[in-house]
This record gives sequence, C-alpha cells and structure tokens, in this order.
Amino acid sequence: MFSSLLVFLVLFLFRSFVFNIHFLDPISNAFHDFKLSDIYYSKLIDHEKTTVDTNIVIVNIGENSREDIAKQIEIIDKFQPKVIGLDVVFEERKNPLSDIVLREAISNAHNIVLANYLNYPESDHGNNNHHDSEAELVGSHEFFSQDVRSGYVNFVAESDQSTIRKYAPFVELHEHEYLSFTSHLIKDYNQKAFEKLSKRHNEVEIINYKRKNNKYIILDVDEIKEENANLNILKDKIVLLGYLGPDLHTNVIEDNHYTPLNPKYNGKSLPDMYGVVIHANILSMILENGFVTKLKSWLVLFLSFIILYLHMYYFIKYYVHRHIWYHVFAKFVQLLTSVIIVGIEIYILSKFNFTLNSSLIIIPIILSIDVLYFYDGIVKFLHKKFNYNTWFLEH
Repeated sequence: MFSSLLVFLVLFLFRSFVFNIHFLDPISNAFHDFKLSDIYYSKLIDHEKTTVDTNIVIVNIGENSREDIAKQIEIIDKFQPKVIGLDVVFEERKNPLSDIVLREAISNAHNIVLANYLNYPESDHGNNNHHDSEAELVGSHEFFSQDVRSGYVNFVAESDQSTIRKYAPFVELHEHEYLSFTSHLIKDYNQKAFEKLSKRHNEVEIINYKRKNNKYIILDVDEIKEENANLNILKDKIVLLGYLGPDLHTNVIEDNHYTPLNPKYNGKSLPDMYGVVIHANILSMILENGFVTKLKSWLVLFLSFIILYLHMYYFIKYYVHRHIWYHVFAKFVQLLTSVIIVGIEIYILSKFNFTLNSSLIIIPIILSIDVLYFYDGIVKFLHKKFNYNTWFLEH
C-alpha cells in the first residue's frame, strides 16, 4: 500500500516540478501532445473501407475574391442545399461594390450560416481553450452578418501547433449560450441529431476522425459553374464553403491543422487537415451518432491504483526473496501489462467509441521498479530510527 502511494507521490512531484522546468519544455510538449489513441487513428483504421459521407459536400473557395465567393454562394443556392456553411470571416469592409455583391448573395441565400470566432486574450484565434471568461466573440462585419446566424469555428487546443482532438459544441459566454459553427449546421440539417448532441451536456467533445479528404465529396473552385450538371448532388445536402488551398492539388499551411490522422503522430511533421474538413468530420460524427465517450479521470486513477497495487505485491515479493530475478521479472511484466492496456484502449475505442487515458495506468507501473529502490532505503531508515517493521529487512 505505502509503496503504491509513493509511486503516485513521485508521479505527482514529477508532473508538478520536472515538467514545469522551462528548459524541459520540448520534452514536456512532446509527451503532452501525444495520445496513445493517435496510434489507432493514424495506423490502425482501414481508411479504404470507410464509406464516403454523402450528406456533406465541401467546396473550395481557393483564392477567390469577395465577388467570386458571392457568385459561388448564388450558384450553390440555386441547387437547393439544405444548409450552406461559409467558413470565412469578413471582419472589415473593403471594396464597396464587391461588399454589396457579397452581402446580397448572403442575404438572398435560403439557409446560410456564417463563421465567427472566440478571440482569447494574448492568443491566436485559430485554436484556443474555450474556458476563458474574457473571450470576445468576433465575426463578420455587421454589413454582412446582420440578421444572419453565425457559429464559432474554434477548436479546443492550446496552440496552433497542437493536435486538434476536441471541440466545444456550445459555449457559455457572458451569461449567454453560443452554438458552434457545426452545431448551427446540424440544427438546420437534422433536428434529432442536434437534440442527441444537446442531451450529452458535454462542454467538450472528442472528435471521432473517420474520414480524410477522399471520403468527402469535394468540389474545387473551377467546378462551381451553373452549367455543371454534377452540381445536382448539392440538393438537400450540407454544403461547406472553406479554404482548401489555391486548388485541390496545392497543399499549403494556411488553415491547416494537426490531427490524430497525421501519419507521423509523434515528432515534427506537416499539418494534415484543413479546418473545413475537420468541421466535416465533426458533422459526420454527430450524424452517425459516433460520439466518443471518455472514462472519468478519477475512475481511471482508481483502476490505476488497484492495478499498481497488484503489481507491487509481486514486485516486492521478487525484490525481497528473488532479487537476482527481480529486474527480469519486473521488466517483462511491465512490458506485458503495457501492451495489454494499450490493446484494451484501442479495442474499446474501435468497437465501442469509448476511450480512457491509459497512460494514467501505464506510467505508474513503469515508475514502480525504480521507486522500489527508493522505498527500500526509506523503510530501512525508518526501521533504524523508529524500529519500523518491513519485509525489506530480509533483502
């Protein structure tokens, strides 16, 4: 019992002090931005077997001017989509003529949702933790957005370089509830799906990534023409207008993010998914009721302590009575347990959309071997000073 508690004390001190030393920030960040579930998303999902989500059509705005975007909206609206989501923020007015054309296109569209963002003090608006009460909602100029609904496009992450794993479907700000960009779109497209999302009462949802670009219907800038008969596919769909590079063949960093689908899930790599495609994955998850449920941290810690306690019983037994075999036995058990725990995490995620922070179980077991040497010294000191009884005297 005491040796198990010491492991958690060492883990707490390590987390509180070592990872708060600034010269160790690169190490801290490398561990902090890696999740074991990334292995599942990056390496184990057979993306070729994933079906195309035909509920959603993504349209690239490329380097279009405001007039060109207005023309895209007009053409798309003629093909009667269920709802259009415009993932662009027009914060300022520019050319009066082009602004008027854009405003007319937006106001005449039958059902359109604009984008805004939660601006957090001293941080970039692209990705932020949404729990800051001082956040300010910033959207398109009222010239474009008056009487038009808008939803924030923020994801939940600590920096632009962090992997996007979560988003907030609803945010309470200044005693008012705001809907995210995707929540507005779902509300218009499928009321029952929206109600399921609302009833979960989660401040943050884990994004269940299932699709890369090739699993969505994506139209490039030059495909949005009235004479294009293929645009009939837009009818009754969610149409997302957003940035996918100058064209679909040119990949750029702008509005491109790291996700668990990145083939290089640890270490430096290029961002792998545009923001509008992340929104599409969120919409797919909601429509397919593919929400990921996370086991509460306190329950994982409780399970971790029980599992560690059982390991420590046998580790101590070998340490005291068969010390020559202690390291071989303990290292083998560590490896076997780690593999089993990771396997369980990946299995329940793939089969039941259920996840747990398995590192809370694995790390204490890894620390336990070395902590036992420390514990050995402590109890022998206590025996010498206070006649403390311990098995370790036999060693």
